[in-house]
Amino acid sequence: MGKFFCLFLLVLPFQSSAQHKPVIYEQQSWLGYFPQVKLSKHWGLWFDSEIHTSDHYFNGFSQATFRVGGTYYNNKLNKFTVGYGFTDFFPGENHQYISIPEHFVWQQYQWFNYFKKSKLMQWIRLEEKFKNDVIDNYTKADTYKVTYKARYNIFYQLPLNKKGIVPKSIALATGDELYLYYGPQLQNHVFDQNRIFLGFSYQVNAHDNLVFGVMNIVQRDESGTQIKDNNVLRVSFFQNLGLFKRSE
Repeated sequence: MGKFFCLFLLVLPFQSSAQHKPVIYEQQSWLGYFPQVKLSKHWGLWFDSEIHTSDHYFNGFSQATFRVGGTYYNNKLNKFTVGYGFTDFFPGENHQYISIPEHFVWQQYQWFNYFKKSKLMQWIRLEEKFKNDVIDNYTKADTYKVTYKARYNIFYQLPLNKKGIVPKSIALATGDELYLYYGPQLQNHVFDQNRIFLGFSYQVNAHDNLVFGVMNIVQRDESGTQIKDNNVLRVSFFQNLGLFKRSE
């Protein structure tokens, strides 16, 4: 818990920086599905998909993201994944009549800490992104903007019962994810965004988990002169499918 608290102290300056720059306030809802399939003792497949609305009321959608990857399970506490992802940015500001695609490859190292009753998950993820440039509201270019992102995510679950994280139990869920980025076409800054989440998780059974709550995102635009403050209602369903029967 000490490391977890220190991380929040680390990101607070980024979160508070919104007070010193022009701020755009947004509200969205995000729905996500995150299945993983274990094929053998050491190998598996990663899938995930998430769709973002334009507001809390599902009056429109802003983007959809899909990822697929291959996972190497070093042991039950850590794993490494490499994959491909695609994001479709639906018609919006400066491209009102067309969608803008973004392709990316990603690499992730993920590790877990299991305490007597609670659970801590962390990951470090690298992404290399290629997003279509925009000519005008009707036309996308044949060129791409190239950016590189580094993400650090920490997620903690504290059960609200005496038995720990067991099927049909509810836990307090809280986390933080920090994004840093750079690229030849970006201005001279590295902070992209920070996401703080607070909510609950419901352990459906031994392998499936429903997480729901509120997330605040503070994001700096590419010029470094403007901040977006986005409050998100987020619902995510995590599913672990096993074609390989664990012997542990």
